[in-house]
Amino acid sequence: MKKFIMTGSLVFSLILYGYFVETGDGTVLVPVLLGLLVSFICAMLLLTDK
Repeated sequence: MKKFIMTGSLVFSLILYGYFVETGDGTVLVPVLLGLLVSFICAMLLLTDK
């Protein structure tokens, strides 16, 4: 489940970042950073699983 959340949030952030690059609309930066934060947390949780 964590892998799906991590992958989904990375894809979501990538799509929003592409939108930001094309339009220059700064309001999408907050969701991009939140998506990266979620994927980082999931990656750290995956590293601690044994």
